Amino acid sequence: MSLSYLARYAFSLSPQAAVSKAASYASRIVRSRLREVLWRNRETYTTLENAALPMASLLGPVNVDPLSPDFDTLKALCDHVLAHRFNVLGSGWTDVTAEAASGTSLSVGNRRRSAAIGRLIDAGYRPIDWQVDFKSGYRWRADRLSGSLAYGHRPGVDVKVPWELARCQHLPWLACRDSAEPSERGAAEFRNQVLDFAAANPPGYGVNWMCTMDVAIRAANLVVAHDLFGSSGTVFDAPFRGEFQSLIVAHGRHIFANLEWSEDHRGNHYLANLAGLLFVAAYLPPTPESDGWLSFAGTEFVAEVERQFTADGANFEASTSYHRLSAEMAIYGTAVLLGLNGGRRLATSFPSGYFERLQRMAEFSMHATKPNGRVVQIGDNDSGRLFKLCPSFDLDHRATVGAINGLFGRADLARFAGETTVFEGHVVSLLAGGWSMAATAGPVALDRFSDPIESAQSTLDIISEIRIEPPDPAVLQGLQAFSYPDFGLYGWRSERFFLSVRCGPIGQNGNGGHAHNDQLAVELNIDGEDWISDPGTGVYTASPQIRDSYRSARAHFVPGKDRGEPASLKLGLFRLEDRARAECLAFSREAFEGRHVGYGRPLHRRVVIGDGGIRITDGFVAAGGNRGPAVIPEVFLDGATLRKQLGLDLAFSPGYGSYDRP
Repeated sequence: MSLSYLARYAFSLSPQAAVSKAASYASRIVRSRLREVLWRNRETYTTLENAALPMASLLGPVNVDPLSPDFDTLKALCDHVLAHRFNVLGSGWTDVTAEAASGTSLSVGNRRRSAAIGRLIDAGYRPIDWQVDFKSGYRWRADRLSGSLAYGHRPGVDVKVPWELARCQHLPWLACRDSAEPSERGAAEFRNQVLDFAAANPPGYGVNWMCTMDVAIRAANLVVAHDLFGSSGTVFDAPFRGEFQSLIVAHGRHIFANLEWSEDHRGNHYLANLAGLLFVAAYLPPTPESDGWLSFAGTEFVAEVERQFTADGANFEASTSYHRLSAEMAIYGTAVLLGLNGGRRLATSFPSGYFERLQRMAEFSMHATKPNGRVVQIGDNDSGRLFKLCPSFDLDHRATVGAINGLFGRADLARFAGETTVFEGHVVSLLAGGWSMAATAGPVALDRFSDPIESAQSTLDIISEIRIEPPDPAVLQGLQAFSYPDFGLYGWRSERFFLSVRCGPIGQNGNGGHAHNDQLAVELNIDGEDWISDPGTGVYTASPQIRDSYRSARAHFVPGKDRGEPASLKLGLFRLEDRARAECLAFSREAFEGRHVGYGRPLHRRVVIGDGGIRITDGFVAAGGNRGPAVIPEVFLDGATLRKQLGLDLAFSPGYGSYDRP
């Protein structure tokens, strides 16, 4: 552990935050190390006394024809997986083969069972190094209880890399390829990788049982991949079926015992816990234990979808990328509940407006997508997904919209999602037992306007004013306005134009864990080119300096950023106070005005579209209503000059750990 690195991070925090984090970390480590001593000779694997009952199949026959437009891409991805090459979180394609099986590096109590599982693996299979951050080369110990392991303790070491690989989102690809192009290679690789993971990762030990969210996402991908293989006629051997079912039970028990619940600030992690538990319980044979999980998860899941998404469909965490992740959990979990309501063990009650809210989630993603196909980045982006059934790039929300449309069949959502995401909707429909829901009439989010702005510039001491003139003024015609006040997003869009303003809550009931200092930030895309864009996220714990640089006001086109941060970045990597308290004052078909108080007195931004251009005016409220001296607007005719003048030179990060450099 790098004490100097931790000390530098501690000094970057406020004294209160540093003391709180140190106390929490020390308490967790001490408890886990004591438990580790007591559990030294204990086996933590799950043993099923009776695994004769088969696991359920929720999908039935699966039509993989919708994957045909992307089948060449899918085959290339599977070739990488078969060779144990993985590209996650900016790593590039990397061989993650372990030098040898890891049985001897496990805790004493788990070695016997691990060895027995390992003997089921086919000869010639090369094990995967599940414990390594293969971007930095750092490896966590598999003989340590997960709670005693540290992360964020060394520069450049990123715990999210092994977590992302161990979500096993690549395994459904193998099943889809086998279905489209009959072969036993995918099934054999799936079988071996599952056994390899089980042998190298005893429940509760090592890096891949640290975060319950990742355990839950892995569980969902394991059971869906298994079901996809079964739908194409694959029959696995009895020893594997027993170990697979034991592994899924272990996942369910771990999730249920380690729920990431908080009274005030629970978010996507808890929603993932519930979605994963739903998949586990739905696929396992009925037992008092699995039925209990199902009842608990079903009730809590519906309540959390209602809690974590506003009535207009936007997610409450103030992040467009976390909106995608949580929306995927919402639609797939809902589909499982609908399928079980069709004749199995559950009768879930969905509140009024629930299914309309699901559609609004898809509308939000559609409206927040720019002409270049990328969603506007607001807040954090950790590239998180529940499933990755259809190959897509990181800021592409079409697969999520396609999945949601699997329940509704709306023409506008289908046009946006496109043919390449039809398979996502097909899987959702199958999970839902063929249920379909009535589509709501229209997108209410486009009809919210406040009074038009009057007498612009009459009461502001202007600190900045620019005018942007597109090469073709026609791009400003036929714009569709959209607003999501509960999320904090306002703007105008067309096939050639996108302009958005960020103005609203910091998310997570005021915790701001995934928010940035981006209040009143503007993004602008004209004919597919980003004239102004949010730079993204960079990384989390691997580099607090990089994280803060991407959260900083300086990284965004916000008013008054030369005055410092409108909210402190010293409260921790996942905490941002709502000192700015941004609010929209007016929004119309041609203009926006908002303000925040992050610098002590009201700071306004006005955006007006008209006369062949866009005018953006920033200023503080004038004392006594008296304006300061007039400001001559700077005029910009191209994106490169505009970005240079605004100082927006931070490398664009389209996904976690990835950077687009000039």
